[in-house]
Amino acid sequence: GFDIAGLELFLPLLHGARVVLAPRDVVRDPVALVSLVRACGATLMQATPSLWQAMSEAGGVPEGLRVLVGGEALPASLARALAGGGRAVTNLYGPTETTIWSTAAEVTASGDVTIGGPIANTRLYVLDSGLRPVPVGVAGELYIAGAGLARGYHRRSGLSAERFVADPYGAAGTRMYRTGDLVRRTSAGDLEYIGRTDFQVKVRGFRIELGEIENAVLGHPDVGRAAVVVREDAPGDKRIVAYVVHGPDGSPDGDVLRKHVAVSLPEYMVPSAFVTLDALPLTPNGKLDRAALPAPALGALGEGRPPRNELEETLCGLFAELLGVSVVSIDDDFFGLGGHSLLANRLAARVRSELGKEISIRAFFEKPTVAALAESLAQATATTTRPALRRRTGTKENS
Repeated sequence: GFDIAGLELFLPLLHGARVVLAPRDVVRDPVALVSLVRACGATLMQATPSLWQAMSEAGGVPEGLRVLVGGEALPASLARALAGGGRAVTNLYGPTETTIWSTAAEVTASGDVTIGGPIANTRLYVLDSGLRPVPVGVAGELYIAGAGLARGYHRRSGLSAERFVADPYGAAGTRMYRTGDLVRRTSAGDLEYIGRTDFQVKVRGFRIELGEIENAVLGHPDVGRAAVVVREDAPGDKRIVAYVVHGPDGSPDGDVLRKHVAVSLPEYMVPSAFVTLDALPLTPNGKLDRAALPAPALGALGEGRPPRNELEETLCGLFAELLGVSVVSIDDDFFGLGGHSLLANRLAARVRSELGKEISIRAFFEKPTVAALAESLAQATATTTRPALRRRTGTKENS
């Protein structure tokens, strides 16, 4: 089993506490799990953020329960919810290779989330690709050394050599574990978790950090949980897709979220689709199951108003051609039909070459329809139109 079983089973027993084992079918049913916690009078429980979120939505986490969170990044909205009601909440971090936990941070009702600092007998380094320490506030990869370090992977010497490397800052012969996690150190000395280095992907030539996009999406008050992935549902067509679960204050709208993240992210990092789910799919271990996230459904084609003039007709044709669809109305959302930043730039180039007009990509992200684009182009033309030049008549000297 996972190393966490050692803590969950033996630590309570060593301190004279009682361990309650929840049946598998109860763990998979948040309502039943909440009922079990209340019925058995549990005083402490450890779970992933995904499971805590499910319990919060299925009747609430009992007040007074000591909450341990780990295994995934803790969203700020969930941190605030858990820390309410007088509950003591600790955010824990540690890969299996540095058994069991490596850092800890107390969570307050403010919702500020870090993974804290090292536990006893543990050393943490935030390093760049050359194994040099990075400055405060700069992202780097987290390396862990100390008494919890494993010897390596059983019968996998190559992988062990890749992940367990010499510790240049420790005593001779010591090693450290390369976690693959991106973090940055705050001015207070705590570590902020950013995401996985293997979540750094290349889309249309740009290197993208999916965790940074998730954080931007989670910054909207209507979003309770979020996951961002790169999908390639059509060969060669990679798209960034954000999956969101509504927060306590409302249901997220794709257009609103797109404008929200466009404020802090460059165009190429803005998701081309936002998919609202009742809940994010989980693995049997309670972690996010990215492979089970559904493909986004593109918006309905051509169900809005038809073009009303020559400019709108030309733009509808350009939309349809670039998006690979048969017909587009003046009300169809460019991104709702599967558009993304590269296609938006191609559209700008086509508008420039065919209509001799310039469009603002940033403004287009805010109003991505033919109707809005045509109105913007018409207004720009009206404000920049100059009188036509006339040929002068007269003698050769003044002609």
